[in-house]
Amino acid sequence: MLLEEKQMNNDRQEGKGVRLSVNLSAEAAEAIRTITSRRGVTLTEALRRAISTQKYIDDAAQRGARILIEEPDKTLKELIFPL
Repeated sequence: MLLEEKQMNNDRQEGKGVRLSVNLSAEAAEAIRTITSRRGVTLTEALRRAISTQKYIDDAAQRGARILIEEPDKTLKELIFPL
């Protein structure tokens, strides 16, 4: 386990927030800027929501659930997330 991971685990157990530094591709950075603008939220809040959504989807996929998107024309599309 890396030292940074140990510190994150200690902080989580103590109820502290965790400060992270991430490198994003230009495409990912633009996507998150679009989300912050569209939703009127901070970058931090947009990332929290993205992580929360990803965890929800990952947990559902782990249970064997199917994730479907219904388009305005009522067409259903299944999202496939590799485990």
